[in-house]
Amino acid sequence: MVITQIERILVGVDGSENSLRAVQFAAVLAKKFESEISLVHIIPPSDHAVISGKATYMEKDTLVGGQSLKAAERSLTMEKVPFRSSVEFGNPTEQLLLVAKEHDLVVVGTRGLTPFKEALIGSTSHGLAQLSKVPVVIVP
Repeated sequence: MVITQIERILVGVDGSENSLRAVQFAAVLAKKFESEISLVHIIPPSDHAVISGKATYMEKDTLVGGQSLKAAERSLTMEKVPFRSSVEFGNPTEQLLLVAKEHDLVVVGTRGLTPFKEALIGSTSHGLAQLSKVPVVIVP
């Protein structure tokens, strides 16, 4: 697949150093292609919600998500790259796949999960790379 124009870039933001590097990488692409960036932070169900089956979300995750987005927004504002941002709730891979349908490219950072944890829950970047219909760039 040859990409000649990238108008909308989706960047998953989780507060990790890798996700901030993904934002910086996306900013370089956005400047080159005169694209808009969509920042999205996904708040996963809490462990309690998974065990009990209830859709509850942790306030701490909401706070961290807001801080993650603010750091990414500051970076893009300084770079003068147009962007929008949002917070979504649910499984990170599933939510990013849904949002990705409206974008030309997805950029995410690696998480560095332990092999045990990754075997149990899978990593978001790995899931996106396997399932996305939109090209995915994974930034270390």
